[in-house]
Amino acid sequence: MLRTPAILGFSMAPRKNRRLLVATTYVTLMVLMATIILLLPSGRQMDAIYMCIILAYNMVSRVIFGSLVKATVLPEMHGGELTSLGLEPRRRRSEDEPDERDIAIRNSAYFEAYRALAVYSIAIWVASPLFFTLNASTAVRGLQLLIMPLLAMALTLPQAVVLWTEPDVPEEARV
Repeated sequence: MLRTPAILGFSMAPRKNRRLLVATTYVTLMVLMATIILLLPSGRQMDAIYMCIILAYNMVSRVIFGSLVKATVLPEMHGGELTSLGLEPRRRRSEDEPDERDIAIRNSAYFEAYRALAVYSIAIWVASPLFFTLNASTAVRGLQLLIMPLLAMALTLPQAVVLWTEPDVPEEARV
């Protein structure tokens, strides 16, 4: 499930490098989202939301994390069919289909990622009454600052969990 290329000249075989990549990516994404939301005029808030979603999914999920771990959050079409979950019996498995270990890693990553999303969603729900006391413009910006990371995490967190938790790649398995 884990590929081992180098990103910007740094090998992603050691776990500490992958963890640094995940942390740096999320901090950068948070700063960019907050900057976009806070700097755009209030009439352009929906543009900010769309820009952040596009940034989160395309840049992080497809380009950065996608070079190391296959993106499986959104379904992909292969020959007119959706990607298989690997649950039905097959005679032969194609080379790009996940094996049993890959499926177990993916399912574990989804479980951990969506558990974190549930906790974050509950925190937003608990904090939401505080926004009723603010004026409308401030409340909208505050809610956007809380909800945009939720959307970004929903699209990228399973890949980040795999990168964070997979052990170091052994020397003989490196490509």
